[in-house]
Amino acid sequence: MGMLVEGRWTEQDTTVEAGAFVRRLSVHRKALGAEVVDAIVSDPGRFHLIASLSCPWSHRTTILRTLKGLADAVPLQIAGGRRVEGYPANGGRPWRVPGTEMRIIHLHELYRLSDPGYSGRASVPVLWDRRDRRVVSNESAAIMRVFDAVPRPRRSLDFTLVPEPLRGEIDALNATLHEGLSDAVYRAGLAQRQDAYDSAVAQVFATLDALERRLVENRYLFGAIITETDWRLFPTLVRFDAVYHSHFRCTRRRLVDYPTLWAYARDLYAWRGIAETVDLAAIRAGYYQNDGVHNPFGIVAAAPDADWMAPHGRDALAPAQVALCGGETRTVDPRRFGGRGG
Repeated sequence: MGMLVEGRWTEQDTTVEAGAFVRRLSVHRKALGAEVVDAIVSDPGRFHLIASLSCPWSHRTTILRTLKGLADAVPLQIAGGRRVEGYPANGGRPWRVPGTEMRIIHLHELYRLSDPGYSGRASVPVLWDRRDRRVVSNESAAIMRVFDAVPRPRRSLDFTLVPEPLRGEIDALNATLHEGLSDAVYRAGLAQRQDAYDSAVAQVFATLDALERRLVENRYLFGAIITETDWRLFPTLVRFDAVYHSHFRCTRRRLVDYPTLWAYARDLYAWRGIAETVDLAAIRAGYYQNDGVHNPFGIVAAAPDADWMAPHGRDALAPAQVALCGGETRTVDPRRFGGRGG
């Protein structure tokens, strides 16, 4: 995968140890404070989000940017294409770094600009501060939380996806789903040892089975109220049949083989603006074309047949609700929700 070591690009790969995939912690992972929230409101365009259409961790942040109506306040730069020295910053074309006159090709150049002696992976998503010319965060969880904390304009629903009464449960379930599914699919797909693969794939399907049971009577993971955890889960579900089932060898069952979970995923897909954050062609290309070890010829598998627009029927369980920042809840129509309105 490659990484920077003291500011120099190297093809060194530290993500596999003794045949097992090990996810490294983001270097810029600390929680983002109120000063970042205030700056997003008072100085639109100061912070830029650099994300990949194929990366599920990026996808979480673009979903929050969409739901919170932050398109004007936080410009988006898509990092994608064939990875040579990691992610291209602009599909292999020069990109001018906001706040500078510097043009870069590779995302790792942005990290080096922020910290000339940086050591670590040049991963996405990135929240870039054009004023201070530095990487503020490359941790999706921190970026999601700071986007969620941005207050909504007047006459819009000022909602939160992390309501205080549920915060502890949300954090706990986030951790469970990360270990058992979002990271486990990678541990299965990138394993170089049979027992590492077997252990990871068992976790994947144990977690999917538990989610199927949990969602039989609950519209969302915490009942009728949509939360951050639903939107952390969705990027993994939307990629499951397209790449994880096939390319990452999570072949025991497909998402469409879980009637409840498949309907739940389509329910999330139907929220206003969410379909526009999903590019299945870019997702398949991002995985298949950039995994030379498992797919040396870069052949992109055909897309599975799946109708994401089919009626999901989840409305019968409960009307969709959001938690307001003032503590109340509000019933919403997902098809009209988000952006500037609410």
